[in-house]
Amino acid sequence: MIDTMFVGLSGLRTFQKGLSNIGNNVANLNTPGFKRTSLQFTDMMYQYDTQGGNGGQHGVGVKIGSTVTDFSSGELQASANPLDVSVDGAGFLVSKNGNQLNYSRVGQFELDLDGVLSSRQDKSRIQMLGPNKELQDFSIGALRNQAAKPTSTIKFADNLSTGATNSSVETTVFDKDGVARQLKISFTGTGTPRNWKVEVQDKVALSTLGSGEIRFDPDGSPSFGYNQVSVRLNTPSSGGGILKLFFGEPGSISDTTSLSGGTSSTIRVASQDGYASGALTKLSFDQDGKAQISYSNGQTAVAGKLALAWFAQPDQQLERIGSGYYRARPGQTAEYGAAGSGVFGKVAAGKVELSNVELSAEFSDMMITQRGYQAASQLISAANEMMQQALQMKGGR
Repeated sequence: MIDTMFVGLSGLRTFQKGLSNIGNNVANLNTPGFKRTSLQFTDMMYQYDTQGGNGGQHGVGVKIGSTVTDFSSGELQASANPLDVSVDGAGFLVSKNGNQLNYSRVGQFELDLDGVLSSRQDKSRIQMLGPNKELQDFSIGALRNQAAKPTSTIKFADNLSTGATNSSVETTVFDKDGVARQLKISFTGTGTPRNWKVEVQDKVALSTLGSGEIRFDPDGSPSFGYNQVSVRLNTPSSGGGILKLFFGEPGSISDTTSLSGGTSSTIRVASQDGYASGALTKLSFDQDGKAQISYSNGQTAVAGKLALAWFAQPDQQLERIGSGYYRARPGQTAEYGAAGSGVFGKVAAGKVELSNVELSAEFSDMMITQRGYQAASQLISAANEMMQQALQMKGGR
């Protein structure tokens, strides 16, 4: 009877641990990136009874065999933090804490005071892919500000009507000092059909920067050698630079034309390639994991790409270390790559992966575990009653 009580006791202990595991899963229902675990039960060693030549055997209870982690993806939920990301598919985000590489599905990031991208959980440094797929930290550093770019080319579009004698457009350009300059570009007919004098003036300084002539062929397209005008945009400190006014490729009518259009022209500035200096206003990631930086001057820049790690059998190759992080077991290594390539999933920007715990499954396991615990306790009670009966027996003659 004693061995029966120990068998029942092993059941109580095992089911108690099973209930604790279920409780941990339920408690982390709302923990971002949490992966549920399940306990694998296994029978304990068998005892053999050879008395009487029967060769019988019986078990001595149950024990916990192993803990299995379910690495299936959780639901993705929108986040208010533009730095938050999720992996939509296979792969783990990589961070470095000291010299230890950690892997996680929790992409809740922040920039520290030094501009280094780090995890909000443990402040470990998020890893990016280098040119040769090496891992490296990501810091905005010098990317906090963007230097001004002087305008080198102004492109024009639409029509200079042959029925008009003059026209003008205004635009803003940037000189070598990064200063915005307001220009007025005037077009005056020379008396020869489709030939125009171009004059560029600084509206604030009321000075002429330069002039030139453009011509158009009978089909209205810019003539070879007369499709652009260059002037010098001087500055007090740097001496200035050349500013090119471009009206389109010779023979093409896709940019500026000179066709009949009444007494008014529709010519306009299509683009200019300069901009003022700007400060960083936003950092986010696209689906390929590329860091997208937005500046106050309306410009954007790409700076680095998030590193993803892949394990063929994560349940066997990784061990849990808390805060949603895992590390590789001794002798196990990861395959590193970029989002959207090979086996790797895409990056979902501005989203957080939720726990993959299913309450319905946990409650079902809870009821089964409870029944098992009750049965094991009944086994101990039955064995105890049988022992009491045996002790109360009296021999008779």
